[in-house]
Amino acid sequence: MLSIEDIQKNWEMFESLCNMIEDENINTMLGVIEGRVVSCPASSKLDQYGAYPGGLVEHAITVTNYLSKLNKLYSLNMPKSSILKVGLFHDLGKIGNLEVDLFIEQDSQWHIDKLGQMYKFNEKIQKMSTSHRTLFLLQYFNIRISEDEWIAIQVAQGSHFEENRFYVGAEPSLAMLLQQAKAAVLHMK
Repeated sequence: MLSIEDIQKNWEMFESLCNMIEDENINTMLGVIEGRVVSCPASSKLDQYGAYPGGLVEHAITVTNYLSKLNKLYSLNMPKSSILKVGLFHDLGKIGNLEVDLFIEQDSQWHIDKLGQMYKFNEKIQKMSTSHRTLFLLQYFNIRISEDEWIAIQVAQGSHFEENRFYVGAEPSLAMLLQQAKAAVLHMK
């Protein structure tokens, strides 16, 4: 769990990183969905990362930091704006759609106690992968992304998904960096 102070500090860092992208549409998007992003968990189960309010922002910042470090380590010289967009927004679809949250509090004590499932998926929202929902939100707010950024976000949930098999072996370096950054974060838990 994060304290209110930690959630606020993380949000301020998230906003600061977003401002480095220099896209006024990002500010517009954040103005609309800020409260939902701030409180959104990154996952639904305790054995996964960020299964608490503020977990999504914390995860996004951590992944962005790893992306930046890997970019330097491999001397890839990826544009900073690409690192920021992909790192900060790769899981944005976890907030849900424009009006309805994806994760809602678990109301079954059995699921909490036995499975560690703190949240459940909201059945009142259209089924869509996190990547697709993320790409939808970005296009809705007219946030321009490059082909490499689009593919990196598309395959962010893993190449094992049927929808991503097309990209296996042909992923741009940015997509590979994101996969490595996410793997590093998962191993931190």
